[in-house]
Amino acid sequence: MLRLNLCPYGAITFDEEKDVARINEVLCKGCGVCVAACPSGAIKGRHFTDKQIFAEIEGLLADVKLPLVAV
Repeated sequence: MLRLNLCPYGAITFDEEKDVARINEVLCKGCGVCVAACPSGAIKGRHFTDKQIFAEIEGLLADVKLPLVAV
């Protein structure tokens, strides 16, 4: 089960009556921590597409200077 306290914004609550976790969209900032941590994949991020996220990662990695390793 997803740890409810992993959200840095407190946007996840648990509805005991329905036995489901709920995301408060007003509190959610779209950081994606819950999406990455959800073991069943039930939580989907709606703020960015996969293509946008991968483009951001590629952009960040393009700036990384890898050290030269002598072989």
